[in-house]
Amino acid sequence: MKTRGICVLLAWLIPASALAQDAQPSPSSQPAPQSQAAPGPSRLWIVAGGASATLRGHCQDCGQDFPFRHGSSVVANGGYRVSSRLDVGADVFWVKWHNESGHIYGTAINAVAQFRPWASKGFFVKGGAGMAFVRNFVRTLGSNPDDQKALSVVIGGGWEFKVKGRLGFQLFAMQHVGALGDLQTVNGSISNVTANFWSVGGAIVIR
Repeated sequence: MKTRGICVLLAWLIPASALAQDAQPSPSSQPAPQSQAAPGPSRLWIVAGGASATLRGHCQDCGQDFPFRHGSSVVANGGYRVSSRLDVGADVFWVKWHNESGHIYGTAINAVAQFRPWASKGFFVKGGAGMAFVRNFVRTLGSNPDDQKALSVVIGGGWEFKVKGRLGFQLFAMQHVGALGDLQTVNGSISNVTANFWSVGGAIVIR
C-alpha cells in the first residue's frame, strides 16, 4: 500500500515539473534589451546670404549734409537654436561702398537674438549689439587712410520659408548703426559721427 502511494505521488509530480519547465521562456524568446536612445535633433543655427545696402552718415552740428550711398553687402548668422521660437548667436554684416575718393569697407559683428512670435509662421524679428569696424583704403574725411572702431547696434525682421528638412530660405530687412564717435579731419574735428546702414536681401537657412 505504501509503495502504491509513492508511485501515485511520483506520477503527479512528474507532469507538474515538466509543465513548469515548458513555461520558462527560452533565451531566444526573451525580449532584446532596449537600444540606446537616438540623439536629439541638432540645435545648430546657420544663415548666409547677401543684400543690397544703402548708407548715410550723420553727425552732431554738421556743417554739411552727407549723401545717401549704395553698395553690396554679405550677411551671416551662426549660433544656437534655443527653442522653436528663439535663436541666439552672432551676426556678421560686411558692406562695401564708394565715394568720390574710392571704396570703403565696413564690418559689423553683433551678438543677436532672433525671435519668432508664432512657431508655425515664418515671421521673425532680430536685434543685438556689438562692434563695427570701418576700413578706409583711400582718403575719405582726412588726408590719410584711417581705420575706425565703433559701437554697433542691429535691428531687423523678415520671413523664413521652409524648403526641405533642415533647409530653408529667408527674406529680410535690417538696419545696422555704427557710432564712430569723434573724427579728426583736415578741416577740424567732427563730433558724434554715426553711420546708418539699411539692407534688404535674402539668405539660406539651416536649422
